[in-house]
Amino acid sequence: MKFGILLTSVYDRATPAARQRDEHAELVRTADQAGFSLMVAGQHFLGAELRYFQPVPWLTYMSQHAPSMDVATGIVLLSMVNPVDMAEQMSTLDVLTDGRVRFGVGLGYSPHEFDAFGVRKGERVARFEESLALIRRLWSGEKVTSEGRFVSVHEAQPAVQPVQVGGPPVWIGGQAAGAVKRAATRGDAWYSPPFPTHAQLYEMSRLFTETREAAGVAPAAEFPVRRELLIADSREDAMEAALVRYRARYETYRKWGLKGQNTPVEKSGEELREDIEQRFILGSPEECAAGLHKLGDEIGMTHFVYKPHWPGLPHAEAMRQLDRFGSEVVPLLRS
Repeated sequence: MKFGILLTSVYDRATPAARQRDEHAELVRTADQAGFSLMVAGQHFLGAELRYFQPVPWLTYMSQHAPSMDVATGIVLLSMVNPVDMAEQMSTLDVLTDGRVRFGVGLGYSPHEFDAFGVRKGERVARFEESLALIRRLWSGEKVTSEGRFVSVHEAQPAVQPVQVGGPPVWIGGQAAGAVKRAATRGDAWYSPPFPTHAQLYEMSRLFTETREAAGVAPAAEFPVRRELLIADSREDAMEAALVRYRARYETYRKWGLKGQNTPVEKSGEELREDIEQRFILGSPEECAAGLHKLGDEIGMTHFVYKPHWPGLPHAEAMRQLDRFGSEVVPLLRS
């Protein structure tokens, strides 16, 4: 099992950008020392609540602080961005990191982002699939002619090519059945988001495997999974910490328009606690290690992508959680 650190945003524009840069750099250096082998950065546009730096330059900068770590976009909003631009950006990143890139992609969900890019409702899947196919062809090194519905190229042969032959592995994110099937047939891995319950994660993992088998595609070599994880001296202490994080996190996602299949809804009291139990790994270091081991053993998780930063909580708390994960949870899993 490998470990990835998620460089997510917890600050809005009122916080100095340099502070976020320096705190992410500290996370990366500490994670590298703790045995993490991957850093992950996602993408959003025009965010007022949280500041997202664009992932390719961000990962390029952060990789200088941990030159041996792999890097992954988690995720690029491929239904919105230009595929020619993204093909060459990812090729550049692959060169700069000596071929240590994963290309994580997804559809997106925020109406204001789709509006800003002129993506009409009903187009996003078609745009995604056309863009991914074109990117793969541009990474092939061959001349490409493609008359697409959204983007066309003629006798294109980019000089900017990735180190990895054929391009970086493609991790496709999403939490609906359609997204999982798309990952099975068009991607190299399904990148599981943290929103589904543990039971839903198992169901979608089976769907991914069965769809891949039915399509005659070889088993995936990687299975990256995001689960929220809280370490404390007791399970009750971890639950109380999770309650604070849960409310702050999903309030932001609701503002951005996240909804649909396998997405948590508004709950309170015991219902909220039960919801957290179904989605979080939490408790003592031993309990957290057991939960992660179970995911590796039962569904074949190869990469656990960990997010210590949470909106509304100080960076020092993220560092405390990361330190405990590296010093108390990782040794239990290694043994």
